[in-house]
Amino acid sequence: MLDTSFKDYVVEDLFATLHDITAKAMFGGYGIYRKGLIFAIIAESELYFKVSSRTKKRYEELGSRPFVYLGKGDKSYQMAYWLIDERIQEDRELLYDLAEEAYEVSQE
Repeated sequence: MLDTSFKDYVVEDLFATLHDITAKAMFGGYGIYRKGLIFAIIAESELYFKVSSRTKKRYEELGSRPFVYLGKGDKSYQMAYWLIDERIQEDRELLYDLAEEAYEVSQE
């Protein structure tokens, strides 16, 4: 059974003031959606926002890292989602700015 506590914290606390935020279970984690578009994921109780080549540098400057998973043959795959660590989560202004940016990326 999938642990829902971190997902509930993200949806009900971190994004409480944002509208149209939903979560759907997927691949052992969750997809986080805004107005039906996925802009974030939760994997292993960590939050990641969608990035593009245009926005990745900002995450690098924040000391973030990409989401990487192991596939067949233990080959690692890097996804276009970067970690939103506790430090970023506590800075709500930065968090919401990055969330808006991630939502814009999801529309591209």
